[in-house]
Amino acid sequence: MSFAQIVKYYASAQTNQVHGVCIGCGVVNPLNAVGPNEADYSVLQVSIGLLARTEQTLIFPNSAYTNKLVIGIGSNGTPLNAQVLGGVSIETFNGDVSNNDYQNLNNDILKLGADDPSRGEIELTMNKPYDRIKINVNAGLLSLGGELRVYYGYQYRDPFISFMAHGQNGQVTLDKNLKVEGSEVTLINTSGKEVFRTKLNSNTFETNQPEGLYIIKLQTKDGKTHSSKVLLK
Repeated sequence: MSFAQIVKYYASAQTNQVHGVCIGCGVVNPLNAVGPNEADYSVLQVSIGLLARTEQTLIFPNSAYTNKLVIGIGSNGTPLNAQVLGGVSIETFNGDVSNNDYQNLNNDILKLGADDPSRGEIELTMNKPYDRIKINVNAGLLSLGGELRVYYGYQYRDPFISFMAHGQNGQVTLDKNLKVEGSEVTLINTSGKEVFRTKLNSNTFETNQPEGLYIIKLQTKDGKTHSSKVLLK
């Protein structure tokens, strides 16, 4: 699988709820956040100044075979950033059990649209089983006028996460299904010292390193970095 062949599994259902006494709070067009249409959206509304919050939970069809989770969000024209979205929090679940990863939006997981600053994506790397994400909007969302748009949610499997690497006679062979040409690879020994670095032209390369356990880091051409362990024999 390559990035060009990513299969997106979109949210297939949703639930929503209002916490606290709040006139005008709720989710408008909630089903617009479900399915593959990335142009329409639900609107999470909350009245400014009240101790209330509105939540929408997107439910996904898979949990065991995906490691990336993407949520498309936006505003009614206000440019997005982590400060503007300070009243938005997210939390993933496997069924009704929380993964204890509750967090407010921050710049590490928020990617802004290049052409439309009022739209962006929340991107999470998941290492626990999950089948839903809860999006909360509370009364602190002042800069967006008390509402947040949720365009879509999908999960997919990033083939570069937990990629397979095999070492033999100082030579390392990466999973043949990965398109790694142009990527940079680094080997780090058990003392934490970088001992090898090169640009890849194929999935096999020579390291000329002693036998032992190493951490192999792979930086793709688009700047993403992933790692795995490899035993050189």
